[in-house]
Amino acid sequence: MTVKILFVETSEPAVEFLIIEIVVLPFLAVIHSAVYHGNDSVELLDLLNRLFVIVETHSQIVSHVVGHSYPKRYNPHMKRYSVISMGEPAGTSPEIIIRAVSSYVDDPSAFLIVTGDEGIFRKTAKDLSLVLPFSFYADDKASLEEAVGNGEQFIFYQSSSIDTDSFSYGTVSADTGYAAFRSLESAVAIIQNGQARSLVTCPVSGDSLAAAGYAERSVFELLSRFASTDRLSNMLSSGPLNIFGLSHRRAIRKAIESVKRENIISALVEIDSITSTSYFDRSKPIGVAALNPIRPDGTWTDTDEEKAIGPAVEIVRNLGINAEGPLSSEVLYSRGMHGEFSSILVMTAGEGFAAASAASPDKAVVITWGLPFMRVGPLMETELPIAGKGIADMRKLRAAIDKALLFRAASFMA
Repeated sequence: MTVKILFVETSEPAVEFLIIEIVVLPFLAVIHSAVYHGNDSVELLDLLNRLFVIVETHSQIVSHVVGHSYPKRYNPHMKRYSVISMGEPAGTSPEIIIRAVSSYVDDPSAFLIVTGDEGIFRKTAKDLSLVLPFSFYADDKASLEEAVGNGEQFIFYQSSSIDTDSFSYGTVSADTGYAAFRSLESAVAIIQNGQARSLVTCPVSGDSLAAAGYAERSVFELLSRFASTDRLSNMLSSGPLNIFGLSHRRAIRKAIESVKRENIISALVEIDSITSTSYFDRSKPIGVAALNPIRPDGTWTDTDEEKAIGPAVEIVRNLGINAEGPLSSEVLYSRGMHGEFSSILVMTAGEGFAAASAASPDKAVVITWGLPFMRVGPLMETELPIAGKGIADMRKLRAAIDKALLFRAASFMA
């Protein structure tokens, strides 16, 4: 069972609600797979058990979203703002946030809230001779509500917690990990309180989060924690490419182990649900990548395509999902760059990152689906070695903010 979560505008301007659509395709896929391939009852039972886990997980998502995650009250300013979380303060995030927000000074449609450590931002601005672009500094919920209500264009939210005298650019610590966690937590809370519509996240450091005592090591894991679910989906958006991964940032050996028919079916059903929103062109198929190279004679160099990927694509096509594959990399990305696919499923995360980075080096972003709001992040790391040197490039962050600002008024969620 997969879940599509959509924001729907009603005839009442002060009402926004969530529609939960349940699609029971994986059950049909498993039964079709078992019958078509002659699987015995033991394998069928194993596949069904896998799906019951998926169903239980998705049921938890529905319960959480309906009960907790959507904005608690209507706020007419909700669609005006996007919120940016600081990320790792010892990296280049404070510098590029200052530069990126400043680049919107002449854009009257851009309304931004930044959550972070004020002391670090002031230190960064002073050390690098930058001008802080914020028109209002809020240190509590009441002052933030006042700023939003007054329509301040660039708002900075959160007080200082890092000792700037002991702070060092490029050096992570428990303090910087705590500040990064608190920044993202506050950004999500701002959206939940109805004061913003979309989220931009700067990268965090797994080492600093660990030093601060948190189990999570990435923005994706933190968002899963805040949403109480492990069923979020990351998508790389780069030019005409929308790339999903069968697994998320797993070691190559483990990623290859997950290339199984049932996993691919589940992923394609989930992608089909996501791509049913107006963000995608449903007239185009989902392109499915091969795992192995293809020989000059058109045969595959291993059996994954014949035993797992190909059969999975055939099964979902029989269920009405428009998918095509497995396709070799040279064919998949050549056609993808010409806009022939609504989205692409790759078998390993590394392949997706490489393709997205090559397709649009300065504008590739990560979009997270499955939240009751849109999250966008630049495709970049913390850049600790160049922090504090004034040479960080803000173009990737600017691309992420541009995308988030477009999402503010979007009528779709997934």
